Amino acid sequence: MNISERLTQQEFKEILMYIYKRGQESKNVEVKRLIEEIKQYLISIMYTSK
Repeated sequence: MNISERLTQQEFKEILMYIYKRGQESKNVEVKRLIEEIKQYLISIMYTSK
């Protein structure tokens, strides 16, 4: 599945902002947990778009 073909530019910006904000919330964010959250967020956007 090619992510770039499924996301609009606006959706990609939203994902980047989510990642940035999530990373800023806590100094001790567990990387594994953060990656899982990002993955779930990407999946939800990809399946709700188009």
